[in-house]
Amino acid sequence: MTPDRLALKVATSEMNKGVGGLEAGAAFTRVGKSMLADYGSLNRPDSFVPIDVVLDLEPLSRERTGWPHVTQALCRAMGGTFVAEPEVPATSADLLTLCGQLSAEFNDSVNAVCAGLADGNWCSKDGVRLGLELDQLLRIVVQMRAVARHTSEGASA
Repeated sequence: MTPDRLALKVATSEMNKGVGGLEAGAAFTRVGKSMLADYGSLNRPDSFVPIDVVLDLEPLSRERTGWPHVTQALCRAMGGTFVAEPEVPATSADLLTLCGQLSAEFNDSVNAVCAGLADGNWCSKDGVRLGLELDQLLRIVVQMRAVARHTSEGASA
């Protein structure tokens, strides 16, 4: 099994756990608990969760760390990153605050690179720190995009 397929199996298991287990998950979707078990089983390398089942179950696993499990795994397999949009879009009144946050997070990211390279040895600890800073930067960018979408769709913010 490829690493991406293995990651999908693990993500499916995590989603099932986040719903409350196989039996609980079966109550919210069209397949039974044995099929849900197969979708997350490393012993069933040709059995993967259908997208409509993910759509049924993933929102219910929101409280489990790593959410949205399957969506995140698919995004990584496709070379991307999933960043959730805010549930309540910011308004144009928030733009100045978001600009300040964007600038601060960008500076934090640059500082992480400079600090990591200062000793001439970029290491995994440096990569983790930069990744965390970039995650924060992405959240701000997505919030700003939500403002742009909200205002471009004719809503007055």
